Amino acid sequence: MNARTHDKSSNRKMYQSLRTSLRLSMRGLVFAGGVCIMSYWLTRFLHNVIMRRCMAERRNRKREEKARAKKEFAAYLKKNPMPAEEIEEITAKPYMDLVDSLRQGKLTPQKVLLAYQHKAFEVDQRCNCVIEFLHPDLSEINLKGPFAGAPISLKDTFYVKGCESYVGMAYYLTGPAQTDSVLVTILKSLGAVPFVRTNVPQSLLSVLSVNPIDGDTLNPLALDRSPGGSSSGEAALIAGGGSGLGIGTDLGGSIRLPAALCNIVGFKPTPERLSKLRMLDLRINSTIPVSCGPLAKDVKTCVAVMQSLCNSPLHHELDYFIPPLPFLAELPKERRLRIGYFISDGFVTPVPAAQRAVLHVKLKLEALGHEVVPWQPPCPGSVWFLIYVTGAIYFESSDMAEALRFDATEPSLQARMKLYNSSWIVRWFYWLFGEKIASSEELTFLRAYWTGQSVPALVKHLNELAEFRLRLYDHWRESNLDGVICPAFGMAAPPPVRTVRKFSGMLSFLNLFNVCGMPAGCLPSGIHVEERDLAPLKASLSAKHKHTSHSQTEIPDVYPVNSTWQMTARDLQLSSLGFPVSVQVATAPWRDELCLHIMQEIESAVRNPDA
Repeated sequence: MNARTHDKSSNRKMYQSLRTSLRLSMRGLVFAGGVCIMSYWLTRFLHNVIMRRCMAERRNRKREEKARAKKEFAAYLKKNPMPAEEIEEITAKPYMDLVDSLRQGKLTPQKVLLAYQHKAFEVDQRCNCVIEFLHPDLSEINLKGPFAGAPISLKDTFYVKGCESYVGMAYYLTGPAQTDSVLVTILKSLGAVPFVRTNVPQSLLSVLSVNPIDGDTLNPLALDRSPGGSSSGEAALIAGGGSGLGIGTDLGGSIRLPAALCNIVGFKPTPERLSKLRMLDLRINSTIPVSCGPLAKDVKTCVAVMQSLCNSPLHHELDYFIPPLPFLAELPKERRLRIGYFISDGFVTPVPAAQRAVLHVKLKLEALGHEVVPWQPPCPGSVWFLIYVTGAIYFESSDMAEALRFDATEPSLQARMKLYNSSWIVRWFYWLFGEKIASSEELTFLRAYWTGQSVPALVKHLNELAEFRLRLYDHWRESNLDGVICPAFGMAAPPPVRTVRKFSGMLSFLNLFNVCGMPAGCLPSGIHVEERDLAPLKASLSAKHKHTSHSQTEIPDVYPVNSTWQMTARDLQLSSLGFPVSVQVATAPWRDELCLHIMQEIESAVRNPDA
């Protein structure tokens, strides 16, 4: 009995000892776990602080370098003066006339360069469109080439040896380029002289031109208006007279939109027509192909640079992915073309002035003997807009978010970066309740964002992209079209707004031709916003009903305000009296020459009031 009691007592003591040991072990584990968690969060916090400080130091370093360089360039111009009349005489010449003067020896490359340097500096003082003034070594330029030493401006995305490309992002401030972009090398071989590098919106993912390092670019037509983006610096500089020819890039309208808002010419070729090698590596994952192309004051200049670049033997030698396809500059002018037109895509309705611009150009083309017929894409714009946004959102996903993570981001990027960097709980909430709490416009971006988050969804997107392209090409072929005219952008140059999403839908007219890989260009229509264009906008302020129809051929008496985008467009355009409106031309893939030919026909007719 005593032995049994003793055993029970021993077992109890052993159990208590074991329980105490376990309790102490658990406390130790909890303490160790707590220390690990605290260490993780402390390390992460310190890492974030250090990285943000590093990015801030890079930004400040670049701002100081830029300010110092511009001050030195101002001193250089002061030491090398030129009469204002002479500057104006040279820079006001049509670009190809200037090239002819250089070829004939009437002007020297040095004199032309100095004139454009003075003019570009003046335009930059007003519009903040130049990030770097270059000091080109003319011995590196083939002055016997077709451009004979004529100056050319370059978007920041193109590498220039010894210069730092960074598109407003501290992440890319890692040192100067060791070599030129392939396209820059070819341009130099053709006799073009790169003399400035121009501003862009941060990351290129905005149609506004807000840049936390270089500041905002302004529209030379009116400094309180946006010049668009992302080739905003190019368009502003050319429109202000500081450059006669520039090269930009176009992923979703980045050449054509700023060209339209600044009332110049911009051309987006078939994506594989011009080389994209050795440009700033933004680690693009886009399912939508980007194009390099020209911006100028007239179509003739765009034709000349496209012909020279495409016909250069060096082009295919330096980039095997560019087909050695010759550029046919001359097309039969007597040929009667069949051109389709539409003024609405069934998704968003352009403001009346943008619709009237298309109808005005339609009449001009008919007067030239061309057949212009009503035509609509095979589905509403909401279909290809979602496809485009999905491709663009996927493009900016993990790599771009990581690059911007510790940077100062401009307003139009903040919402997208906030969504991407949010926790899975927040993402799940958006996914679950998005359709109930978000507007239809916001849902487009949410759906696009989620498509880029899984491989099956991405495969589905790629299939939808391929199917849409084939559907549009078949519809185009059945309609027997040579080309199409439509709005360039759904409105005239707007005042800058906090986020591009307030009028993103208006980009659908531009995005269509990116999605389909078709050449497209924008040019002045000759139309300016008049009181009759503002009347439907003003009528919608007091209208008790909402118009939901999208007419293909008629401008409504009351502008339909049935979405956030159209409401914003109306509000932004009420003060647009007198602003120019552009028109867009597009043709089938690899028909770049035909697209430019139609643009020349329009330009000639618009500039001739009797046509």
